[in-house]
Order: sequence, then C-alpha cells, then structure tokens
Amino acid sequence: MKLILYTGERKALGQNLEKLIQEQLPQIQIEAIDSAQGLSRLLCRPLNRISVIIIFVNCEEDLRGFLTLEPLLDNIRRILVLPERTTAMMAMGLQLNPSFISYWDSEFLDIISVLEKIYHRQEEIGQWHGGIEKGQDRKTLKFKDE
Repeated sequence: MKLILYTGERKALGQNLEKLIQEQLPQIQIEAIDSAQGLSRLLCRPLNRISVIIIFVNCEEDLRGFLTLEPLLDNIRRILVLPERTTAMMAMGLQLNPSFISYWDSEFLDIISVLEKIYHRQEEIGQWHGGIEKGQDRKTLKFKDE
C-alpha cells in the first residue's frame, strides 16, 4: 500500500507520524511531501497507485487549496489532521470527504488504527481478486478462509 504524507509547514509533526507508521506498519510505503506543488505533481502522475493521503492542514486557506485538488484525489482515501476543533475548520474539512479526521494534539494512534484497517481491507480485496482461476465464475468464488 502506498501513502502520501503531506506535512506542509508541520514537518516535525509529520516526521513523528512517519516514524510511528514505519514502526507499526512497515509494509506501507510512505512518500513525504512538504509543498503543494510537489503534491500536485505527484497526484498528476498516471498510475500513481496511491491508496491514502494524510494531509496536515495549517489553516483554512490550506483547506481551500486542497479543495481545488479534489478531482486529483479521486479513489484516494483522505485523512485530515486539523490544527483545531472549531466548527468552521471541521465544516470546511468535511468538504474534502475525508475517511478520518484527527488533530495536531493527538498522539496519532487513531491514524495508525485507521491505516491498519485500510491495509487489511486492501489485502482481502487483493486475495479475492487474485483467487479467480481461469473459467471460474465470480458468483461461485470463495474466500481462502471459507
């Protein structure tokens, strides 16, 4: 599974989260980005195979910028890390359709838990699709555990 970690100006917080992900979920590939231009270039690459993006938001202006990138975030799960728990910030963040929202002052264990679930679901789907044999009908396909 491939993950983008966009830190913007919050490099120290991003490094803490990156270290935690590497310790807890070493099978996840992380690409850390700290500029909006770099993020845009990465998202424009064909077949980037990105599953998740974690976005550290600094202010409402950042969120507005990410809303313009939303078409590039199609089929990518979004995790937002917001600076504060205000109604305005939350309302604007929800426009990005995040899978999960966390905050700067958290210990990021909540994000690790969400990433574990996403990773395991993708593994199950991969096994299911990989288990189709030539001529086998999808309706009769069984999971390996069954």
